[in-house]
Amino acid sequence: MTPIPVTTIGGYLGAGKTTLLNGLLAGDHGLRIGVLVNDFGAISIDEKLIASRDDDIVTLANGCACCSVTGDLAMALDRFAGRTDRYEQIVIEASGVADPARIAALAGSPGLSRGATVVVADAATVRARAHDKFVGSLVRRQLAAADILVLTKIDLANPTDLKDARAFATAQAPGARMIEVVKGRVDARDLFSQDTPRRGRLPACTSAGSDAASALFESHHWSSDAPLDIEALRTVVAGLPDGIVRVKGILATAAGGRVALHRAGAIVSVDPLDGAPATRGAEIVVIGRAGSLDATQLDSAFGACLLQTRTDS
Repeated sequence: MTPIPVTTIGGYLGAGKTTLLNGLLAGDHGLRIGVLVNDFGAISIDEKLIASRDDDIVTLANGCACCSVTGDLAMALDRFAGRTDRYEQIVIEASGVADPARIAALAGSPGLSRGATVVVADAATVRARAHDKFVGSLVRRQLAAADILVLTKIDLANPTDLKDARAFATAQAPGARMIEVVKGRVDARDLFSQDTPRRGRLPACTSAGSDAASALFESHHWSSDAPLDIEALRTVVAGLPDGIVRVKGILATAAGGRVALHRAGAIVSVDPLDGAPATRGAEIVVIGRAGSLDATQLDSAFGACLLQTRTDS
């Protein structure tokens, strides 16, 4: 059988990988896509795209499917490649602390072929991230792996910063094709093109050093069965210390709706999940530099935002 092309989407925490992936899946491309989400402390893919769940496989409304990988990514790839209802394309959303070149190397398995390695970079912050003393080398390694560079959030960068981001990203990955997007809107053909030169590094996929990046970070998961005061939570999340690099959450509202909470760097957003089923409670994942998370304080701060707690007080 014809090998299934595997496209890897990588990039640092908060760069916009999940937004890009959601925009890709919601597009009118007509492809059966299998998606593997290998995120660090991940909450599942955007709930408004989900049609049904079967164990760890999430069936999406457009005929695609998503699997949240918490164990062996290679085994998950083999599982997708061996399905009788074969996909025409497989996409891996790599962890924000992973080297995408290492992930892309897994596409050499039988039944698969390597597609482009796509690296997502926030136009407004990529240079600062790349020069950060803690994570700069990781960010530069990620950029260097790119066959395709996707500059996101270009609407949030001023013209000078956008020009500088283009030049910096190009210097980190010379020869990579560049795409600029707003709110994840992308044409699937731009990412899945088989004509894209594959220029990224492909190291031997061994375990040596593969966890070095993740050793820089730790995560904490918090959940509740009751809804939260969304504005109070926004204030709490905005006030978290600089060591917190990413917050992701799916939250019930008092009216029974659902919103997505994000903090990337210092920017906090709360966006409605239109069309998502009514839900109760909340799930929040916090990712921070190693040693920066105080689980007890986080639990207390989030718990104080529970509507029942605030009513009682």
